[in-house]
Amino acid sequence: MRPERLIYTFVSYAAHYDATWGRGVATDGIERTADLAHRHGIPVTWIVNAGSVPALEDRIREWHDAYGDDVILQTPFFVEDAGMSKEKWKRAVERDWAVVAKAFSWAKTKVAGRGKIYNEAIEALEELGFEGMWGYCWEQVWWDGITHKGIPWGSWYVDGRRFKAPHPGRGQVVAFEWTARDLHATIHSGSPVIYSTDPDDVYRAGLCTGENIEYWKHVFQEYLSNTEHNEQVYFLQQQEGHEMEYTDRFAVFDPGQVEANAGMLDRFFAYITSFPITLTTVPNAVALYKAKNETTSPSYMLVRDSGVRPDVNDYTLALGGTGVGPWPDTFLYYDRDCQMSFVRGDMRPRLMRSYVGQWNMEKEFDQDIPQVFVADYRKTERRIEMKIEIGHFPPMPFGLTYWDALEGFDVEACAEGVEARIIGGELVFLRFDLTGEPRTIRLSLARKEAAR
Repeated sequence: MRPERLIYTFVSYAAHYDATWGRGVATDGIERTADLAHRHGIPVTWIVNAGSVPALEDRIREWHDAYGDDVILQTPFFVEDAGMSKEKWKRAVERDWAVVAKAFSWAKTKVAGRGKIYNEAIEALEELGFEGMWGYCWEQVWWDGITHKGIPWGSWYVDGRRFKAPHPGRGQVVAFEWTARDLHATIHSGSPVIYSTDPDDVYRAGLCTGENIEYWKHVFQEYLSNTEHNEQVYFLQQQEGHEMEYTDRFAVFDPGQVEANAGMLDRFFAYITSFPITLTTVPNAVALYKAKNETTSPSYMLVRDSGVRPDVNDYTLALGGTGVGPWPDTFLYYDRDCQMSFVRGDMRPRLMRSYVGQWNMEKEFDQDIPQVFVADYRKTERRIEMKIEIGHFPPMPFGLTYWDALEGFDVEACAEGVEARIIGGELVFLRFDLTGEPRTIRLSLARKEAAR
């Protein structure tokens, strides 16, 4: 593992609300959240709006000086508040950011936050000089009015004209997800809200309690283990400040759940900070991403079943039930052109999404998958060889996996135009493009000593 490659950020909503479920600024919950994170040396990225800045600016300035806390802007809703007018929304964001910039002179990297995202919103952020957008929800459908199914997980350059697709080159705005998901359980169950790093969700689902965070430890270890074959692995966790208090202002959850949230976060912060990971804020993570990546960085994630199962209750049944596994080991991949998932033993992807030429953001970008044939397969103790054949198929980005005990093997030879990479000593991943013509790929693996 290369734990320094794991970029951990903790984000907390600290906005002013005037809603049926709460009014004002949740200063009690915000201070409690800050205390939990700071005692473990974790800087907090606060999601503020123009209404909460006056109530919080002194606290946040102190926390910035002492712990490195930072801020991003909760934008108005594009539809509900701006009536889908790009210019009206843009003016409101510009006005609200001016409040943030005046209160926090050190807030130079402009990052917006909102789960409901649209093409026009990303375009407006680009025009206003914003560099990040927090609130993306991998695989999510309907929940909180957010349907983002089809997007990549983690962080990637957003295409301003296609808010669900990576930019084909170097974009201006870097995507950040609402909160990290259990990639393995999510892709198999279709329940990203249940299998997540959100305290309220895992508590209600029975995956964690205030005293037991074994499920979260597994999710974190999955991301950590994948630092071995990724230059950067982004792990963002979020908890709303107003869900960390039970007062006259905010009583979203009962006192027992608030206490459980605090217990989970305290234990999780203690656990992750026992590893030499990179702790930072979202604005700093934007700078790290842009410094490292000219285009959207490919993500290679080999993930496994946690063995922890959710309860059957009103929460896990809300969207028609939650799959519980067990499920096989799975390899997930994305780059600026596509996203794929592979189950252990399968050569063809189970899920194939192409972003190339896609313009309808109401779709999920799923593609038909060609049949694959293997011939001339030969395996000895020191060498593995095969010929892979694919017939006529429309042009698109594509990939294949070969699963085997590959510890100690290297890729000796592969067809031109194919990236071949061994992942975790368990599979070879082949990334290439289909052109419309039949394709033959010869792959040769050899033990390192034999290769020399």
